[in-house]
Amino acid sequence: MADEKFRHESLQDKESIGKYLNALSEGFLNGKLQFSWKDKRLVLEPQSLIKFDVETKKRDGEVKMVLRFRWEQASESSMFVDGPLVIEGKEKG
Repeated sequence: MADEKFRHESLQDKESIGKYLNALSEGFLNGKLQFSWKDKRLVLEPQSLIKFDVETKKRDGEVKMVLRFRWEQASESSMFVDGPLVIEGKEKG
């Protein structure tokens, strides 16, 4: 699969930011995030384990916050295609 990238930058009020964050939350819970702007569109499907990184900084009256989410895309070659490993420690019946 070719690399895909989506980037958008704009000024928004705090109510709009709250709506975007709610949409992200719903997308993570539903397993599908869709980003679109003008002719660009990217759909992401978050997997069960996601690395979450938060960075904040205040300096000279400016505030910066960065949220990062990372996960591996599942593929047919994924080691979990056939199901998870099961290990039992006691004998069955």
